[in-house]
Amino acid sequence: MKRLIITAAALASLFSATTMDIASAGSRTVVNQSGWGNGAAISQDGSSSVIFQTQRGRRNDVRTIQRGNRNFSDTFQRGRSNRAFTDQLGARNEAVIGQQGRRNYGEIIQTGRGNIAGAAQMGNDNEAVIEQSGSNNAAATIQVGSGQSTTIVQNGGNNISVVIQGRR
Repeated sequence: MKRLIITAAALASLFSATTMDIASAGSRTVVNQSGWGNGAAISQDGSSSVIFQTQRGRRNDVRTIQRGNRNFSDTFQRGRSNRAFTDQLGARNEAVIGQQGRRNYGEIIQTGRGNIAGAAQMGNDNEAVIEQSGSNNAAATIQVGSGQSTTIVQNGGNNISVVIQGRR
């Protein structure tokens, strides 16, 4: 029985790859995966930052990079072959990506301070990209259906952008 459990654990590790590079004081990282073939990568450098990564399904990939202090990132993916990437360079940035379906792509890049961004996608073959450079910017994308694509680019400070689109 003990060999069976060890073998099952070894097989599970082959099907769910997680890479972590953490050099942070007072930071928190939580990775939850179920299914097979999912990949997770984390790099965290700074203090008091938080990363949550949750994946359910098959062949999903998530990567989060945080450089700076008091950044927050939460990524949730359910389905197959979804990709989510978050880069936070600065302080007090918040990013959330939620995807359900197949072959969705979400990316948030934040450089600066106090930026907030969120992308929610339900369906297949959707793409959402949010780039924020500066301070106190807010951006959100909600996409429902298949084949949707949005790109939001914010430079400077105090910008607000919201995109909501869908197709049956």
